[in-house]
Amino acid sequence: MRRSPWRLPVSILLAIALATTVCAAAEKKGESRDTWQQPDRVVKDLGLKPGEVVADIGCGSGYFTFRLAKAVGADGKVYAEDISDKALKSLKDRVERDKLTNIAVVKGDATDIKIPAAACDAAAVINVVHHVPKEKRLGLMKDVVRAVKPGGRLFLIDWRMDAKTKHDLKNRIPKDELLALGKDAGLVLETEFDYLVNQVFFRFTKPPAK
Repeated sequence: MRRSPWRLPVSILLAIALATTVCAAAEKKGESRDTWQQPDRVVKDLGLKPGEVVADIGCGSGYFTFRLAKAVGADGKVYAEDISDKALKSLKDRVERDKLTNIAVVKGDATDIKIPAAACDAAAVINVVHHVPKEKRLGLMKDVVRAVKPGGRLFLIDWRMDAKTKHDLKNRIPKDELLALGKDAGLVLETEFDYLVNQVFFRFTKPPAK
């Protein structure tokens, strides 16, 4: 997933997959990401149906991608998007090894996810936004919204300010700023899920075309 090491210039920001770093941090503490991320419950609450198309933005090596692929089934599709070549290679290797036909691996840019307009019924942006430079966040979100069909859903999960972990302590974004980001990108807040101990979890909708 996108990550922004503070010591690096903007031109090479966001180059390391978040999924790898999160898992490594958890393992050092003897924790499993599954414990606090509750991925199966999260995917269930995305409400995906067989045959739908979903984008996994900042997918890393596929922590959620393969779960999403199972949810939409063989007739559905997952756009697995990231800017990290290393993460995408790992994901692509598994896709090829397991002969999965419903995952499309996409190399994106900081504010251009390279997914066709209105191609997706839903998009998931999980543990991504806080790694994006502040001046680029709205551009990224608007591009994700562009890829979602009118009436479609966008799911945003990111750290709580008081998350009980030291990971990304300096990069966390206040809840009101995340909500404003969704609104400014043209979304309407539909639901907030509150069961993730370390993260906020919002479901937005893209208004129907006028």
